[in-house]
Order: sequence, then structure tokens, then C-alpha cells
Amino acid sequence: MRFYLTLKLEKNEFPIDYRRVILSYIKNALSNCNDGKYYDSYFKDTIQKDYCFSVVLPRPKYEKDKIILENKQIKILFSTDDKNKTGLKLFSAFIAQKNKTFIIPNNSMTLKSISNQKQQEITNSKVIFKTSPGSCICVRDHNKETNTDKHYIFNDEKFQEKFKIVLKNQALNAGFREVEIDNLKVNPIQCKKIVVKHYNSYIDATIGMIEMQGDSKLLQYFYNVGVGSRKSIGFSMVDLVTQELL
Repeated sequence: MRFYLTLKLEKNEFPIDYRRVILSYIKNALSNCNDGKYYDSYFKDTIQKDYCFSVVLPRPKYEKDKIILENKQIKILFSTDDKNKTGLKLFSAFIAQKNKTFIIPNNSMTLKSISNQKQQEITNSKVIFKTSPGSCICVRDHNKETNTDKHYIFNDEKFQEKFKIVLKNQALNAGFREVEIDNLKVNPIQCKKIVVKHYNSYIDATIGMIEMQGDSKLLQYFYNVGVGSRKSIGFSMVDLVTQELL
């Protein structure tokens, strides 16, 4: 399921570390829907989420501690897997927040509308994805011993290796079999590096297109929930460019 929220801001500015603001908004919506019955399904411990989101800002101008926007409206794009009815749960939670003011640092935002988007069906074994508006692909290698992260971008020597490890772990946690994952291939196309501030640190990430080859059901899953790390906190959402490849 794919849909987007349109929100009105009190002022035409937004926090530079805005992904954590949207995460708080999602948590607030789930907490206040059906007595919070769905909250633990997504935010208890470190459970893998089956959705991703991206934030579209109107002609942003980045300053040291905030982003100046062309107008007072932002959009949040969501894409979900339908296996656990995540889309319907989130959709219902956001409907309950319509026209309610949500306080954010030095500003506030109010949900004005929710609109459905067409979700593509992938039937082929080879596709080209592109990063969704406002999104970027994050590939994180976490060292448990030192509790440190290293992020890889498209032109790093080990990018494809680390990217495939992230995708394999993601797919295994979602219930796919190793035989469905082993033949997965990824290839970055026309990509660029960007740097994103997130929770007081800076993350190297990739925008552009990614060619992927593998089982069509696996490719559909990645299209639905995102490709890469940190996908449930505003990274790694993609759109389908084409699946009409030889």
C-alpha cells in the first residue's frame, strides 16, 4: 500500500534533523489509535518494520540549524507491505490525527489530507529502482563490539558487498528463504553522494538509480518496504522506474 500525507506548518521552516520529528509523529499517531493496540507491533524492542517513508520538502534551503521552505506545506510518502495490514493500520492511525496540531521544535504541523498512490506490481526478475523524492539509500555496517557504524555509498569498493548483506538480512528476517536470496544482484546507476544529518550525526548516503535482479516476489518486497538500512526512519524508499528489461 502506498499513500501520502499533506501537512500544514505554522511557519515555513523545518528542523534540520527532521526524520526524528516524523518518527515521533508516527509514534504519536499509533499511540492514540485504538488505545495504542498496534504500537508494540512496530516499536517494541528492535523489531523489523515492514514500511518505509520519505519526506518531501518544498524547495528547501538548508541553514545551520533549520531548513527554510518555499511554503508551509510538506508531504510524507509511505510505502508498506500488505502481509500484516500495516498500510491499513497506519492509514487509520493518521486519519484519527487529521486537523490535529502536533507540536515540533519551534513550529507545529497539522495533517490536512491523506491520499492514496498507485502501488506497482512487479512480475519480472529484473528492475530499475530510483530513490523516491526526499529519500536516499543508506547502507550501514554496524560493529557490535565497538557499537559503531560505517556507512557505504555507491562508489565505495565494498558498496555492493555490504548492500547485499543488508538486503539479505532484511529478506531473511521477513521470512524469505536463502535460495530466493542467493541470486540477488545489485548495480548502482547514475548515483550521487549526499550527506544527511540524523540524531546529531552525519550519514553518507546515495541517491539515484539501482538495478536489481532476483526473484520477483523478493523485488516486490523491497519495493514495498525499502532497500537498505534505516528504512523505517526515513531512508531507502524507492520508486519503480521500469521492469521491462531483457
